Amino acid sequence: MLPYLFTFLSILNWMANPRPAADLKLGAGKHPSAATDPAGTVHVVYGLGNVLYYSTTQTGDQFTSAIRLDSLPELQLGASRGPQIAASAQSIVILAIDKPGNIWSYMLDRATGNWQKRIRVNDVPEVAKEGFMGLTAGPDNSYMAAWLDLRGDKRNKLVGARSIDGGKTWSANEVLYASPDGTICECCQVSVVSQGRQVAILFRNFLNSYRDMYLLQSTDGGQTFGKAEKIGKGSWKLAACPMDGGGLSIDKSGHLSTVWRRADTLYMARPGQAETELATGKNAKIVSTDHGDYLVFQKAEQLWAVTPQQKRPVALGPGAYAKLVRLKPDRVLCIWEHEGAVWAKTL
Repeated sequence: MLPYLFTFLSILNWMANPRPAADLKLGAGKHPSAATDPAGTVHVVYGLGNVLYYSTTQTGDQFTSAIRLDSLPELQLGASRGPQIAASAQSIVILAIDKPGNIWSYMLDRATGNWQKRIRVNDVPEVAKEGFMGLTAGPDNSYMAAWLDLRGDKRNKLVGARSIDGGKTWSANEVLYASPDGTICECCQVSVVSQGRQVAILFRNFLNSYRDMYLLQSTDGGQTFGKAEKIGKGSWKLAACPMDGGGLSIDKSGHLSTVWRRADTLYMARPGQAETELATGKNAKIVSTDHGDYLVFQKAEQLWAVTPQQKRPVALGPGAYAKLVRLKPDRVLCIWEHEGAVWAKTL
């Protein structure tokens, strides 16, 4: 009787505390980025040297064989610089920046299965030299991109462009925000998310010697944006750029969640609310689900995760520059780089 009882209790314990999924190696590469389309398929892009690779998964534990998308001379790759991806029901768009400072767009027409030859997004050449950008897809097959841009005065400002035809063409570029002190933070990643017609952009500003996180919001699909809003109540006075842009997520109801670093501490905050201290760390990302927010961050060359079920950070293992995306039904995929390879795990 006791052996049967032990087996039954073991099964109950496993159901209550299932083992985390094993790490899955996608292949050699750096700086993975991922996006979930409306049907729940996750699309992944990463780089190796000058080459861009693309893969997909529906489950998080099996990926299609990566295709060699293109070789982009002098591809920016590393330290949060790298390709970005977004997906609609009709198309997939990938943006990549070269070291001279040009943003190149790749578009997959999902009806034909054909990739369009790359086109340039920035309408002034060689102005995105820092290599930081964000990208999101709208429900009407539109796309919104934002990046750090040196046009005009060779000082970094936030510039954006829209595509209303699934990435086939891009609009004239628009300066979305320029700091009255001359430049926004020069070396921090930009995040762009959307839900319906709502678009939000998170960036690190440089204002009055403080390098704090700011948010821009649009209610018309990125055609216009409101006034830049500071996130959190505290401030970080810093002469040098911290090279850490934080993370931004939006849930199905349009509620925004942010995670970002001030000094050595990570904080979470919603717009208009005080921040909540999370942990010591850097390079944090966040994704929102029906069950709550999932977070991943880096500390001492290790990746750590916080989930709705596990509020204390749990070590995932060695790695850097992790990203999070939703899997259906309300599972989360984490992808990262480590020792020249791209890895994935479901949380």
